[in-house]
Amino acid sequence: MSIYDILIFFLGILFLVGVAATPSPPASPCSAANASMSFTLRPLDLQNCFSLQSLVTPSRYPYVTADGEVFLTRDPADSAQQTNLYNVGRISYIGPLELRDQNGLVRSFSTFFVFNITTFTKYNESGDGIAFVVTTDRAPPENSTGRFLGLMPEKASDRHEQFMAVEFDTFQNLQPEILDPSASHIGIDISSLSSVKPYLNTSDPSHPLYLYNNYTISAWVSYDSSTHLIQVWATNRTYLQRPRDPILSVSRNLSQLFENFSDIYVGITAASGNNSQATILYSWNFTVGEFQIHHSSPRLPLLWSILLAAISAIVLFTAAIFAVRMIVRRRRRALIEQESISAIRVVSRFVQRYRYSELMHATHNFSDNRKIGKGAYSIVYKGTLRDGTILAIKRMRKGLVEADVIAREVQIISRIKHRNLLELEGWCYERGEALLVYQYMERGSLDRYLHGDRSATDSQELHGEIRYKIITGVAAALEYLHFGLTECVLHRDVKAANVLLTDTMEAKLGDFGLARLINRDEMVTITTAGTPGYVAPEIVHAGRVTEKADVYSFGVLAMEIACGRRAIDPSNMICSRLSDWVWLHHQRGSITEALDPAILHPPSGPALRGDRDVSELQELEKWQCVLHLGLLCCQEDSDARPDMSQVHQALRSQTVLPPPSSWALYSIRSSGTATRSDATFAPCSESSSLLSLSYSSLHVRQLPSFRA
Repeated sequence: MSIYDILIFFLGILFLVGVAATPSPPASPCSAANASMSFTLRPLDLQNCFSLQSLVTPSRYPYVTADGEVFLTRDPADSAQQTNLYNVGRISYIGPLELRDQNGLVRSFSTFFVFNITTFTKYNESGDGIAFVVTTDRAPPENSTGRFLGLMPEKASDRHEQFMAVEFDTFQNLQPEILDPSASHIGIDISSLSSVKPYLNTSDPSHPLYLYNNYTISAWVSYDSSTHLIQVWATNRTYLQRPRDPILSVSRNLSQLFENFSDIYVGITAASGNNSQATILYSWNFTVGEFQIHHSSPRLPLLWSILLAAISAIVLFTAAIFAVRMIVRRRRRALIEQESISAIRVVSRFVQRYRYSELMHATHNFSDNRKIGKGAYSIVYKGTLRDGTILAIKRMRKGLVEADVIAREVQIISRIKHRNLLELEGWCYERGEALLVYQYMERGSLDRYLHGDRSATDSQELHGEIRYKIITGVAAALEYLHFGLTECVLHRDVKAANVLLTDTMEAKLGDFGLARLINRDEMVTITTAGTPGYVAPEIVHAGRVTEKADVYSFGVLAMEIACGRRAIDPSNMICSRLSDWVWLHHQRGSITEALDPAILHPPSGPALRGDRDVSELQELEKWQCVLHLGLLCCQEDSDARPDMSQVHQALRSQTVLPPPSSWALYSIRSSGTATRSDATFAPCSESSSLLSLSYSSLHVRQLPSFRA
């Protein structure tokens, strides 16, 4: 008898035993019966399986974006008229859960959800938080806005519900019935808004779960019916691996809590009072496990159990031999490609995989007239899918990217969720080619608005308020890359061309083609990469880089946005670098004269002279903050530069930091080489000849501070 005959024989026996032990098929995905097992929030299921609930009619919130993100409460950056304070946004599974077992006891369950709280105010001036809840209320109670988080009404006489909730609270309420420990804390609530002890106080800004740092947070909650233990895990990292140790652990018998109620609902709720914040739910999974209790239950007879185990072992052993023989017969090239695809599947489980033929059709066979961008490593095309969806498709140069490289890039991008980072929509790896798919940005890049052929409309749209918002958004994105993930992620090509703009002129930092993962505080020797004018000196001279290289590039970008000038101007013989030009203005005491005049003339129209003078002074102070920060970020000594957390904080608070006390100044000789200029101030001169800047010939010496 051959190995194939043995395999078929045992598979047949296993099939017969499996048929005898197989339960009836589950109900439809949105039925109450299936709800006792598991459900997952998916954009396509929202209409049929989930209910979006609000206390204000009409209200924009909660609402679902085209990407499937659920905005539960008002985004303060939302300029639409229909925005509401004193509201509740809740998403609930559409029907009551079969959460009890045959004896009426609450089963074990677990949930996993990923969310973001974006605040635009100082500590304890936002509101009010988000909570996962298991409750007897089908919808949020009336008068449950603000501190009540949509869990219970304000009046005690109106309270009839029972609930268990895990709250992420961003406002400190000191009412006797609540007594919050801080404006950033996490707690377990049992039919009360006063969290049971122990709770977790995260009010220290350095805490990894500080709720005013705009982290994207992954949270897990579980209930064990046998021990009555409620446990909570949370991290500011957006991936599926749960931390080892819970942050909260409380014992409560939920069977007693819900004893007198037949219907139990589950949801995620957020609320606003007289302040608001953007509360965004990215994903949510809820699972009801088997109820663990020590009593006899219908099982297969012991003999059948032993037989089933033996057959399973034999089948597994036989299948293993069969698999080994098949793998040996495969061609090496096919094996490598299959392993590559498998690796990418693991790291991009939430990212759609496209077929090569589908993307080729979307770009008209990668036609030249579909090109919208080109870099050293890739070409970007505008693609239109058969359903009309418009995408940006990044095609890596063939043969340049190996499977492990594209796997690493997908790994970096797919786990990053931040409002100011361009998210990966999909990927493809076929025929030895790697393609990445992104959301298409109709407005294009910031570079076009700063240095392209700008129309009058473009100039108006890029006024001072928008520019400051763009700078702050890029700073927030880099802070998240450097400090918000498990490992520090370097962008390595921060520049205006890689800042894309949404319809509302919000910045999205894109192109992670040069990203590298490094351990924090560790320097990695790499080949020089990046864009001239934005590359930090330590990369040019030593080929070594930390996250401070991104800080340098950000400083150049901030000054470029503020001044409306390119990072490098080869025609300027004395101060070809924008940072040198700004520094010389600072030394002359006229740093605000370096600003683009369009910044100080917003499109709002004329104002009274007195009001305009006050407004312009405030604007000048704000932009002085930007220019000083730009100079601090562009210091030659990487250790002297601030980190992106400090930069973002300074921008949010509009703090004017003192500029550097010394500077390494460069100029371009007629030969095209760059040298240190004389230590005296001279106005930046113009030259009609275009000279190339050779980074290999840079000669630098620190200059003392001086004034003309």
